[in-house]
Amino acid sequence: MAQPITSAADQSTPAPAGFRVWHLWLISVLVGVAIVNIQDQRRSEPLLIGLAVGGFVVYALLGWCGWRIARRFRGRLAPVPLLVIYLVAMSALFLAATVAYLFIEYAYLYGL
Repeated sequence: MAQPITSAADQSTPAPAGFRVWHLWLISVLVGVAIVNIQDQRRSEPLLIGLAVGGFVVYALLGWCGWRIARRFRGRLAPVPLLVIYLVAMSALFLAATVAYLFIEYAYLYGL
């Protein structure tokens, strides 16, 4: 008897972690948001713009890693409390990063 042919799409194993096209699109959108956000504040220093753009990219990567970690707890927590914990953690991280950026910006512009 011949074995049925299965394609890669039929397998139930998860795909290995890797960048897909939409990941790259999302990163470019976040970089664009960072650049517009900095330009709204009338900043033209390349160091500060680079720091802000890099911060947004790192924040996106941490969000992706955090969600992958949070998904491991799906069996132990209901979806809504898990999502609330994730969003609160990401908000606290964003607040801490914003305060750190403002401190670095102040030190760069006015010295310490």
